[in-house]
Amino acid sequence: MNRHTKIVATLGPASEDKTKILELSEAGMDIARLNFSHGSYESFKKIVQNIRLVERENGKTICTLQDLQGPKIRLGELPKEGIAVHKGEILTFCINKKTTKSDEKMCIPLPYSKLKSAVKPENRLLIEDGLIRTKILSINGNRIKALVTAGGILKSHKGVNVPDSILPASEALTEKDKADLHFGIKILKVDAVAISFVESKEDVLRIKKQISKWTKRRVSVISKIERPKALTNLEEIIKASDGIMIARGDLGIEIPAERVPIEQKRIIRMCKNNGKPVIVATQILQSMVENPLPTRAEISDASTAIFEQTDAYMLSNETAVGAYPVKAVRTLAKVAEEVEANLMEYEQTEEMPTGTMEGTLADYSISMQAPILAKQMNANAIVVVTKHGFTANAILRFRPKTPVIVVTNSEETARLLKFSWGINKIVITKRKLRSEEVKDLLKEKGLIKEGQNIVFVSLQSQKRSLVAMQV
Repeated sequence: MNRHTKIVATLGPASEDKTKILELSEAGMDIARLNFSHGSYESFKKIVQNIRLVERENGKTICTLQDLQGPKIRLGELPKEGIAVHKGEILTFCINKKTTKSDEKMCIPLPYSKLKSAVKPENRLLIEDGLIRTKILSINGNRIKALVTAGGILKSHKGVNVPDSILPASEALTEKDKADLHFGIKILKVDAVAISFVESKEDVLRIKKQISKWTKRRVSVISKIERPKALTNLEEIIKASDGIMIARGDLGIEIPAERVPIEQKRIIRMCKNNGKPVIVATQILQSMVENPLPTRAEISDASTAIFEQTDAYMLSNETAVGAYPVKAVRTLAKVAEEVEANLMEYEQTEEMPTGTMEGTLADYSISMQAPILAKQMNANAIVVVTKHGFTANAILRFRPKTPVIVVTNSEETARLLKFSWGINKIVITKRKLRSEEVKDLLKEKGLIKEGQNIVFVSLQSQKRSLVAMQV
């Protein structure tokens, strides 16, 4: 029970079989991300089946996160090996046209009909988080000619940004997203959904309403922050969401890159104040897509996210298509353990959360006092009893130094709490959630021992309690 920061790993061709998912789980993966910008329904179905098999095999809960594509501009279908482009070349992008190997650079498909009326010559057209860069020369009907200013390999469905242009407003849930969401909710039974290019709380409420039509299960909605408008409406988005993802790839193109670390810190602080989990994403260990070791700068970046008190960080290409997916997860787990141990040892002063969560003043008081009481009595654990996860998140926003054990009677809650920092063990039980029964259960499982001190916390309806006891 020595790691608090959670790890989200994107599953793909390099990590979709059962053996590899088991290895990722053992290495430290808490949440499996399914990126619906790529992949087929059949492949996602097989991945989720493998995840559930691994859960039964090693007894570890894995949360599934469906990441919807959203209204992002993407390239169309290209040859499997991609198309190499070089600085100085002139490319032709064709709106709503498919391409094959035979016509290759004659026409790069860009299936977004509104683009031609939104851009003009001299505007930048950036691909794959700006790694491939072009400058628009002319627009003629459905064809856009552009000069390559930084080359690379164009591949199917890679994202396109036009930071110098103002695109027409669009809902965060496209027709493709609706079909994908229905599949995720009804067939895959995913635990959480990430929505792309959120701009307001209405985008969040719209998808929550859609989900409620298809299931009575609790499905968390994670809002991805990647547009300037989302930064303007940040607090209302956080309050409407169940969690936040800082999608630094698109965000670093939509705003100046040097602003991203500043916004990252602000978003994390605001999420903590509101008791909502936050994920730092994009290029955490990008070099490990091809290399067995990360750069020192990447290790520092991952460490900084922990110092800023993120709940989780996410691997994308590193685990989806990279050569070293398990090593990448293991690397992040080691970074988290080392940095967190340092924070615990020196007990660095932390800002107290200032925002208000749902719940009563009594809830706030109990959740704040639990970590203080645990520290004063040198408790071995804070035992949190929760049905929906509220109690756990209320306490965790105060970043307790004492290990936290969650006991719940809901498998859904157990999976959704995988997003939250500091939960060291989750126990699912059908027993009554009363202090004596819970204490006996944890003794049976070897999580607490005779003579140890624990703090027992429950905020359930009229049975609110904060009790210090000896096992």
